Amino acid sequence: MTWPLPFYGFDWQYTFYHAARMLLTGHNPYLVPTFNNPPWTLLPLIPFALLPESFGTTLYFVFTVLAYAFVAHKLQARPLAFVAFMLSSPVLYGLYRLNIDALVLVGFVLPAPIGLFFVMMKPQMGMAMAMYWLVQAWKSGGIKKVALTFGPVVIIFGLSFLFFGNWITNRQSDLTASIWNTSLWPWSIPIGLVLLAVSLRDMRQDFAMAASPFISPYVAYYSWVGALAGFLGDEYILVIAVVGMWLAEIIHFWK
Repeated sequence: MTWPLPFYGFDWQYTFYHAARMLLTGHNPYLVPTFNNPPWTLLPLIPFALLPESFGTTLYFVFTVLAYAFVAHKLQARPLAFVAFMLSSPVLYGLYRLNIDALVLVGFVLPAPIGLFFVMMKPQMGMAMAMYWLVQAWKSGGIKKVALTFGPVVIIFGLSFLFFGNWITNRQSDLTASIWNTSLWPWSIPIGLVLLAVSLRDMRQDFAMAASPFISPYVAYYSWVGALAGFLGDEYILVIAVVGMWLAEIIHFWK
């Protein structure tokens, strides 16, 4: 009996599954043209890649749902905010595409030395959070705490070039020119800078979560879930943001 291939999960099926399989067989995962993330991105995906593609897709879908729900719970979302978040258009589209945005969100609620590996899987979602952790480490323990917090990811980042070459500049596609790019850059830069500045001044982790998509020149639609996650603690703003995004979707569809 064969497991039917789901109609969802295109990003998983055409990018991450094959990149993880390449890594498992000792090949360079960047031979998959659409794989553009740091190589450690593939490590938590290996259990799903070991399975037949269709079955692995289904289990990764379940994992992604649980990851979104876990983050909302850890960020103390109230019931209405939780439901609104799980039914938001970025979350639902993210479940349809099955990218790695849920993993990046998990990084938001992990200790900084571990969370950095997750948030830097997609800098367009996590670079502001990395800056927040940098300032937090400096304020709490100076250069020693910064080294302890950022040392692991810096070392692994350097080693990745030894194993995979210059995987950053060897990317085979210009993401900013992609049809999937929904960034509001450069018009959204002021919003992102204000969120980042306030997060660093007042040590507001929620604002750091929300800032990155506004200052990135490339953001896929489902990656705006990072901005939504930053407002999970404010039920009023979160619900308004989700309703606004659905209205934008409806208006765009009927144009």
